[in-house]
Amino acid sequence: MPTTTTDTRPKILIVDDNHVFLESLGGLLRGLTDFQVHCVADPLKAFSKACEVKPDAIVLDVYMPGLRGPDLCAQLKRSPELRDIPVLFLTAVGSDGRFRARCLEGGADDFLQKPVNSEELIARIRVLLRIKALQDDLRRERDEMELKAQEKARELERSKTLAAIGKMVAGVAHEIRNPLSAISNSAAVLSRDLVLEGEDQRLMEIIVSEANRLRQTINDFLSFAHPHPCQFAPVSLASVIEDVLFLARRDPLCTDDVALEPDISTEIQTIEADRDRLHQIFWNLVRNSLEAIKGKGRIGVEARPESLLGREGVVLCISDDGPGIALQDRELIFEPFFSRKARGSGLGLALVHSAVTAHGGMIELLADAATPGCSFRIWLPLKQNINRDV
Repeated sequence: MPTTTTDTRPKILIVDDNHVFLESLGGLLRGLTDFQVHCVADPLKAFSKACEVKPDAIVLDVYMPGLRGPDLCAQLKRSPELRDIPVLFLTAVGSDGRFRARCLEGGADDFLQKPVNSEELIARIRVLLRIKALQDDLRRERDEMELKAQEKARELERSKTLAAIGKMVAGVAHEIRNPLSAISNSAAVLSRDLVLEGEDQRLMEIIVSEANRLRQTINDFLSFAHPHPCQFAPVSLASVIEDVLFLARRDPLCTDDVALEPDISTEIQTIEADRDRLHQIFWNLVRNSLEAIKGKGRIGVEARPESLLGREGVVLCISDDGPGIALQDRELIFEPFFSRKARGSGLGLALVHSAVTAHGGMIELLADAATPGCSFRIWLPLKQNINRDV
């Protein structure tokens, strides 16, 4: 199959009602430069042509029937898509200073009087192209800075929100923990001392099961509100993944129709990490996948080395072929207490995000409309920066 290449040469649009001059100037620029030259003789068609071509510079005659150059220039400058394109005016008359000033105030970037010296015209066009390139770079940098500032503002707001939530959650969890322990202990004593049958036995099992589930929810609350400082040490990544998959295979959700597919690069020996929180990352994601595929499907766990910004690290991918995450939910999945499940604390992915961040890593949801399922990509550094707060 033949490959297509994008033409990156500068695009110049010339607008002049004088057909002879237009053809002569267009041929001159094509012959002496590497410009892509587009010519329009009808000024009423110039705006639509500019929208189509998106030129890098426009050479525009001042006096044309139907639409004067300054009026066309003003129309171009009102368009968000075209207003940053430099405009060079050409005219055979009206060369006094006041007229030129009015043209420049109307949006023109340069002014040249006919008859045109080809070398000067080309030089002026190249100057306009250089200025436009610099302005484009500045706009890109400005946009990037604005995005970074917005992201920092969101992070700050999220930190304040999480701190308030954490304080509230810790208080509620402590209030619930004591009576819950009494319920659990009482249920354990009754279960041991009484001979229960039928419905009574089933009710006792529900009490014990729900008490254990509530205890786990409280533990999640407390872990989220007051995560313990990471204890970094060399950890075998393969060993942690094997432990998680060992537990997953014995989970009631892991039926014979579930395929667990690890793909761990042998190039990865150890990673400097907190083993418990690394285990928490893998277990929460694998358990979510087990719930998503509902007893039938595949879960992939991949690990491979990958450097980021010159820093050695490892990429971890946990994927499944379940129904995936709805588009409207994708920006919310790492928020605490967000969940579409009928049961659960809504803290699983928030805890994962917290653990990954504590390791100086990054996590993202890989979403592809053409591919079913869900895939999380995590990058963690191989070595920790001991000066970083964790």
